[in-house]
Amino acid sequence: MSSETVLRILPFVVLFLVHHFVLAPLLPKRKVLYGILTALLLGLFAFWCFWGGHKPPMPPELRGPDPGGHGPLRPEWMELALGILLVAGDWGLVAYRRMKQNERKLEQLRAENLHQQLEALRFQINPHFFMNTLNNIQSLILTDPDKATEVVNEFSKLMRIVLYEGNGPTIPLSREIEYLKHYIALMRLRYPESVRIETEFPDKTGSAVVPPLLMASFAENAFKHGISYDSASFVKLRVTEEEGHLIFLCSNSSHPGKAEAQHGLGLDNIRKRLELLYGTDYTLRTETQDGTYDVVLAIPTNPTQLMATE
Repeated sequence: MSSETVLRILPFVVLFLVHHFVLAPLLPKRKVLYGILTALLLGLFAFWCFWGGHKPPMPPELRGPDPGGHGPLRPEWMELALGILLVAGDWGLVAYRRMKQNERKLEQLRAENLHQQLEALRFQINPHFFMNTLNNIQSLILTDPDKATEVVNEFSKLMRIVLYEGNGPTIPLSREIEYLKHYIALMRLRYPESVRIETEFPDKTGSAVVPPLLMASFAENAFKHGISYDSASFVKLRVTEEEGHLIFLCSNSSHPGKAEAQHGLGLDNIRKRLELLYGTDYTLRTETQDGTYDVVLAIPTNPTQLMATE
């Protein structure tokens, strides 16, 4: 390949590389910045086409016809048109590939949600949980019928949320908190008064959304591994909103022999689910210190990436 040919091709290669690897990644979140920088890039390319210094002349037979009938079309216009077509073609390729990636991510998310619901039914709402709750209800029927009615109502609401409202990628934060409240009400019935249960939930949740049963999974794990009948036990749940993120804190007492099991919660699966939903825009941290097991989870209140997959 001659040096003249390289000089003609090199600007097109640079145009493609800059657009593909520098500008295209700005989409779709930073559309305005992408538009400004792309216009600037094409402006620089047009400057090269018309005023880029000495370039080897293009043979007349390669010049296109002039629609106005004034002779051959100037090669600068052909070069600019090719550059614009190159950018447009690359934009279409990037958009198509991103669409396919979103489709695959959506399918993964649906499969993950289905797995989450099956896990909830198999492990969290298990026969042991059913039997304990029903036995407590049976005892209350004899001693406090009004309380028994209230518990049955709580239990039915909890099951309704689990079975019918966990099909999408998200549910309103208010519904997740409602599930937590119903579940905690049943746990208060199951465990003695010596078990300290503390909660702090926001009165208003606005339009915030969360993955269904995500916070509930940590809460149920806290009751499963953090309660001991032989020593003082506690569970603390807190949900707050800070700078566009939901902060969920779950703390429970840590007892010898149960700490390892608590760490055995499917954290890898939960992290995978969070990555599918939020990419890198989340925080999940666990820590055991001074007889306390803490979980800190931070997720966006209204994630744009997640909304695009709904």
